Amino acid sequence: MLLGADGGILFANAAAREIFGLAPEDRRLPDLNPVAVQDAVSEARMEMPSGAAVSLSAMPLDGGLTVITADLQNARSDGSSALFQAEAGYASLFDNAICGIYRDRLDGTPVRANRALALLNGYETEEEFLSAAAADPGNWYVDPNRSKEFHRLIKSAGGVRDLVSEVYRHRTRETFWITENAWFVRDANGKPVYIEGTIQDATERVQGMAAIERQANTDLLTGAASRFHFLNTLNAITRDAGSVCVLFTIDLDKFKEVNDLLGHAAGDAVLKTVASRLRAVAGPGATVARLGGDEFAVLVTGSAAAIKADFTAAEIVRTLKVPVQIGGHSAAVGASVGVACYPAHAADTTELLSHADMALYRAKANGRNGACMFDHTMKTRLQLRLSLEKELREAISADELELYYQPIIETAANATAGYEALMRWNHPHRGFLQPAHFIQVAEDAGLMKDLGDWAIRRACRQIALLPDRLGVAVNVSPSQFRSSGIVEVVRRALTETGLSPSRLTLELTETVILTSESIATRVIDDLLSLGVQLALDDFGTGYSSLSYLQRYAFSKVKIDRSFVAGIAAKPANLAIIRAIVKLAGDLGIAVVAEGVETEAQAATLRAEGCGFLQGFLFGKPMPYQDATTETALRSLKDALPGPAPSAPGPFQKRA
Repeated sequence: MLLGADGGILFANAAAREIFGLAPEDRRLPDLNPVAVQDAVSEARMEMPSGAAVSLSAMPLDGGLTVITADLQNARSDGSSALFQAEAGYASLFDNAICGIYRDRLDGTPVRANRALALLNGYETEEEFLSAAAADPGNWYVDPNRSKEFHRLIKSAGGVRDLVSEVYRHRTRETFWITENAWFVRDANGKPVYIEGTIQDATERVQGMAAIERQANTDLLTGAASRFHFLNTLNAITRDAGSVCVLFTIDLDKFKEVNDLLGHAAGDAVLKTVASRLRAVAGPGATVARLGGDEFAVLVTGSAAAIKADFTAAEIVRTLKVPVQIGGHSAAVGASVGVACYPAHAADTTELLSHADMALYRAKANGRNGACMFDHTMKTRLQLRLSLEKELREAISADELELYYQPIIETAANATAGYEALMRWNHPHRGFLQPAHFIQVAEDAGLMKDLGDWAIRRACRQIALLPDRLGVAVNVSPSQFRSSGIVEVVRRALTETGLSPSRLTLELTETVILTSESIATRVIDDLLSLGVQLALDDFGTGYSSLSYLQRYAFSKVKIDRSFVAGIAAKPANLAIIRAIVKLAGDLGIAVVAEGVETEAQAATLRAEGCGFLQGFLFGKPMPYQDATTETALRSLKDALPGPAPSAPGPFQKRA
């Protein structure tokens, strides 16, 4: 008999109707609770209306269906027909069921097996399978302990439900997975005489679960452990008070540049190489995880790992410093590494991760491409940094920030031609803070775009009040340049203040424009279309500045102060400056030398044809009111002896 999910009769053969006393129109079992029958994995014994004493068994199928079989224990003399028909119906269900159905003796010897079970084992018929199984019982479960577990469950609970196991296919001995339900068939006295059960192929189910587990535990790109698996492993270690481990947190230093310049495929290749190198350094037994993006972690256990933690960190830095060769390109990334030990530096997982990150932050602050071990003083410094970040957020809205202006001198006119706007923070308790005290905090907190946009607006508003011959240069940060809104910020600032676009110069370092070529070109073209001018800052310190001069319409280059400082003692510095001035002159680009502090430096630079000078010799950065007084705008003939060569203005477009 076949019952539906609601207990209704979907099919009952003639023998079943006779045993249960069912009329053809009956759709429910009389005097039985069909739900209880479906939920039970064991048997019920009772006397049927036919007079037969039967043992009832329930076999669950997919979709909530249940097969009910009646095993006659005692029958009246006139019940032989019912017995024959019941057995015939039982055989019909066996043969036609889509899942494997079996009846075994208590010792495991197969007595019955439907065709579906025979096919699962590589045979065409029940007879073939039973004959082969009798001749060579073999092992059914791949894991021998699984058989013990099966019998333990059926004895203790009276049945087995959804037991998933790896088994051998009898004929070929290949392995596959099954899910199994089983129960005892008992005699009239309640004594078990058989084991019946259903078997379904669960290979796809197990493989699907394994794939999900792999995805959860493994980073599919690099083969390293996932964040999920890493945290589970770390939690297991820190829950054991006797454990010792070392955690290395790793950030790649120039990964974004690789992605932007060489593409994401190259970035993926770098990540795979990094994971491979970390596994080689960490050794067997260690956990190498990719936490996300270009963040990795290495977890090494044991006292020996703690003893050589400094050495391992240095090895990580060394091996990741080696360039990765990708399709003819050499990608040099390098890494910063933070190190923390358990239990020396932390009491639990959360604290260990936090302290390793503190050490990583310090490694970055120390110049990157290095490692740093946690010490407890870092906590105090971190608290100060977080406090400074909070105060900086408040300072933006409280208008505590101020622009200072340093004069830029035109050598031809011996007078101030404009200013560079430099940010200062008028802290209510710490006084005036220079950018070195808060810019990195702003970068880490994602505030640089807000600060940069504010600087552009403020500089335009203040310089618009000065004579037209004076311009202003404003530095642009990498995050500000990469944002989609910088062009609109500049456009609105010019419109609202009435400042002529030619009086505004945006200073870009190589790092700022070291992004994808399409993005850099689009943003620069849009800025130039507004009529503003662009300056390439820190010229000569990068590795592709010349290509930028060729690619983009810069109107000015700024010679880095490191070349100016050694102009007298290092002939090479003078040669470089001379070459830059000559190159810029040929391209129609103005040259500004930064860091001019002595009259000798000024005289040399002027003699070499450098058109503009900036430095403490002419004035330190000053508040707006001080920088724009008549004193600051005076002629500087005395400071610049000798003839004044002609040169294009610093805020004029190149020819």
